[in-house]
Amino acid sequence: MGLIPEGKWSRLTLLWSFSQFIVITIIECIIIYMNLKNKKYYEGFINEYNKNLTTEECGTQCLTIGNFTALIVYQFLYIVALAYQLYLTVDTLLKFSTIDLIALAIFNSMCLVYSVTQNLQNVKFQNKFFEISDYKNYKPPNLEYINTTNFEYINMGIMLIFTIGWWYITFRLYKVFGWNVFKQIGADIRLKKRLKLFNILVILMKLDLFFIIFLFDIQYIALVIYKIGDNSKDDNINIENDTTNGTLWELATPIAIMIGIFIGIAAIMKKSRFYLGVYIFTLCATVGFMSHVLVDIYDKSKAKKYEDSKYSLTVTIAISLCMCMITYVVSLINFKNFGLGIPKSINKNSDQNGQSDNNKQKRLSID
Repeated sequence: MGLIPEGKWSRLTLLWSFSQFIVITIIECIIIYMNLKNKKYYEGFINEYNKNLTTEECGTQCLTIGNFTALIVYQFLYIVALAYQLYLTVDTLLKFSTIDLIALAIFNSMCLVYSVTQNLQNVKFQNKFFEISDYKNYKPPNLEYINTTNFEYINMGIMLIFTIGWWYITFRLYKVFGWNVFKQIGADIRLKKRLKLFNILVILMKLDLFFIIFLFDIQYIALVIYKIGDNSKDDNINIENDTTNGTLWELATPIAIMIGIFIGIAAIMKKSRFYLGVYIFTLCATVGFMSHVLVDIYDKSKAKKYEDSKYSLTVTIAISLCMCMITYVVSLINFKNFGLGIPKSINKNSDQNGQSDNNKQKRLSID
């Protein structure tokens, strides 16, 4: 008997998750490959367009379409999200957790939103390119532009099907899963409530880890501060020599946010009120910094800074801010509960013993 429960719906869930990862990753890799070709095309096109301009003319007439590498970074992060949902699926099945299961469905819904955002960012690049009326006259030699629109729509359509499937699977497994750990701690309703809130904090921390570190921090540091892949370095920020514009602060804050997330993980592992208190403080700082960035994005005087990451960062920040606020409230409640008693460990045998009950489709309420 393996670790994953033997029920039909449990196995179907694992198969569904793995299929989603394989199918969408293959499509996304095809899109990335096509966009790597398009990146060369864009760069060649810009060179052809600008090569006859004098230095004086280039100051006002040089064509810049944007940092195409940013789009490829978004698509790579999307694959990371698919791998993360596979991890969340296995973790959910191992724990027989209805809370984790609902969070998994929400996570996949957010991935669907991200896929739409990714497409909008791609359309933005295409529109800037096709707005040039005589673009065909500057076609780079031996290079062809590849339209990825159809693959983008296929990607979103398949992701929509998988997301709907996740909510259906959640509904079915909700009837099967039991909150097995409650058997272990008896009929103490208050302790059950504290344990439920603790498990909600655990899954929120997992989601924060992905959305804040993998999506927000990586995008912000790579594309806004360092501008990876951006060839227009003239107006870029010099991190080594220019500290007056707050660049070092903008770099240090995302790193501090990363550290704060790991402090939160330590708080959960040690069930430490001190660590959790520090984490709550970093959550406040995270909300403040993200709000600052969101306002910054829509400041017209700084439009160039966020030109290639506006849509993706806006969606990422919106999701992350919601996650932070929910986590903040749940963390405050758990801060109080840590002094009242939370089981230090969960007997792994309870999961194994729970399998037979799950197979009989017995359910324990988490309300």
